[in-house]
Amino acid sequence: MITVLDNFNPATDYFAEPYPHVVIKNALPKNLYNKLAKDFPTKNIKETLTLIEGHTYRYLANDVLNKKTIPVSAEWKQFFETHTSQAYYDKVLDLFKNDMPYTAEQIKKSVAVRGVDEKSGDMVTDTQFVVHDPITQGTTRTTHLDNPQELYAGLLYFRQPNDDSTGGDFDIFETRQIPSVDKLKGREISSDTEKILVRTVKYEPNTFVMFLNTGKSVHGVTPRENATVERLSINIIAETRSKQNLLFQLANA
Repeated sequence: MITVLDNFNPATDYFAEPYPHVVIKNALPKNLYNKLAKDFPTKNIKETLTLIEGHTYRYLANDVLNKKTIPVSAEWKQFFETHTSQAYYDKVLDLFKNDMPYTAEQIKKSVAVRGVDEKSGDMVTDTQFVVHDPITQGTTRTTHLDNPQELYAGLLYFRQPNDDSTGGDFDIFETRQIPSVDKLKGREISSDTEKILVRTVKYEPNTFVMFLNTGKSVHGVTPRENATVERLSINIIAETRSKQNLLFQLANA
């Protein structure tokens, strides 16, 4: 079972501050990455799915593994099965174990794929094709916090060879106080929240960034300049199955 964490080096790829995260370059074996990149179903996704917020398409694990709305290669099917599996979930928990702020009760270890027999798991996992259309200015994701039901989130970049744009990078911020968010703007951090840029992860092929979701996990995507092709990535996440709020539980533990 090949995963995006197989090339993880704890000495160089792990960062505890400002919140636990990892950055892995050349995450997948070159031959596998090249095959997945070649078979990334960008055209079919754009022709079949509904555009979200004017710039984004998402093709979820349930669609890939169960509904099979758009056909994918055998390698992509295996990738989705692997990164929504119990084994991968356990691997992530082990990676973050020294900085895990949640109790074993809060992160129950039985998982199911979102939309596929979810009642069999205490947590749900998902893996998603993400296709961002070029936009004329700005960014598709301003500085924000993720859904408080989320335990972890990872992004594997599939930058296209003909992508001559700049930007589209992943920014990691430190905040001096507990951030406040505007839920109407996708949990965007309010303008009065003081934040300091700690690290920028370049939007480069086969680069994987993953973070543990906490009340301080502020991040964003830098504006793309001169973009003429899609920004491609894979989103890998785990969340509580119910509307249970991990961050609220942590704050009140």
